[in-house]
Amino acid sequence: MSVKARIALLKAAMPGYISALFSGYLLTGSNLLVQFALTPLYLEYLGKRQFGVLMLLLNTLNFAGLGITWMSGGIVRIYGETWAKNDLAGFRNAFLVGKYVFTLYALVVSSVSFFVLWYLNKIGTDEDIVFAGFLAAIYFVGNYESAPERTAFVGTNRQAIGNYIEFIRLLVFAVLTYILLPFFKSLSAVLVPLLIGVVVQRLISGVYWKREAGETGWGFFKASLKPLLKKLAGRRGVGYISFGVMLLVLQADTLLMGMLGGPEAAAQFVLLWKIPEALGLLIWKIPSALEPRIIELDARGEKDAVKSLFVIGRRWYVVLVFLASITYIILGKTLVEIWVGEHAPQEQWMYTLAGVAMFFSAIARWPVSFAYALVRLKPLLGVATSEVVGKLLVSIWLFPYLNIASPVAATIIIHVLYAAIAYQKIALSERKRS
Repeated sequence: MSVKARIALLKAAMPGYISALFSGYLLTGSNLLVQFALTPLYLEYLGKRQFGVLMLLLNTLNFAGLGITWMSGGIVRIYGETWAKNDLAGFRNAFLVGKYVFTLYALVVSSVSFFVLWYLNKIGTDEDIVFAGFLAAIYFVGNYESAPERTAFVGTNRQAIGNYIEFIRLLVFAVLTYILLPFFKSLSAVLVPLLIGVVVQRLISGVYWKREAGETGWGFFKASLKPLLKKLAGRRGVGYISFGVMLLVLQADTLLMGMLGGPEAAAQFVLLWKIPEALGLLIWKIPSALEPRIIELDARGEKDAVKSLFVIGRRWYVVLVFLASITYIILGKTLVEIWVGEHAPQEQWMYTLAGVAMFFSAIARWPVSFAYALVRLKPLLGVATSEVVGKLLVSIWLFPYLNIASPVAATIIIHVLYAAIAYQKIALSERKRS
């Protein structure tokens, strides 16, 4: 069978997957390209310490969203179910509930997140940082107010459209940052473009969903919406928020390095881990783009199709991850030196550890995506919790010896001892209804 015929067959079997995967790679690749292009500018115009503060600020904003992760996972599932049944009223109700919960949460948390940043990084009261914190709080609210629009693209298997709108947001950010940063040389020159990008994305996606599903914006909260809110906040909601918390903590290495070694250690870790992280994000798009299809098959009761997809896809996925890891082990130091020059970490063994850690982190994403889409939340949460606790303790223990390489070494140890096998086992385990 020719490649063209295989692609046509895949399109017929999994509608929306090819376009979602392609647009996802376009968006992720563009995002990474922008990050890599801007990092030398950050180092030149902000300096290593301010660059570290910027990374810590953005990571703090990610952590500020911990308490609302239950909403994202739960509402995607409800979007998918209501859209598949052509229940536009239910779809709009989910939209409205999302608006209230996401936005009210962001308003409350945004005022606290800046002070958390102060506490964690002891950055003082620098005027530029104070204003940057203010802009970050506004960005946080705007980003979560537009969350229902973004998650709707995932739940309705229209990820490609959402990805293209996200690409416009990224383009606005990149162009404005490139223009403003050399002129102002401040953190605000990065935060203002981020905020403008969110506004542009919100306007475009809002118009799209009003055209496709009617009035999907703000409205009065009705008593009839309470059962939906209760469903989202029930046992399944607790599972989503708990796993979301674990996932974010696993990715909080930059924050940990900032707490243990200060902004400069955080900056050095970013330079060591950015390329493996980028490769991982590109590879993770494969199982992530499959999640709406997995939900659809599960809703139809097609268990054999889900199992076949998991087993066959995993073989090729592991090969791809292995090749990416070997590439970074061999070429990592050279690539980082080309990227940031003298700022690159000099120890080759750190790059070797980072490549091996990327392998274990990436192969776990295949079973995690299946378990998450199939609502295997209890076993998934159990493995993730043990991984988080183990990695945190080992990272702190190793920091005096391995410095910024301690989180990647901890990742390898925890996966070898337990997590790698445990994640594979839970993907297709029997679900306990919640």
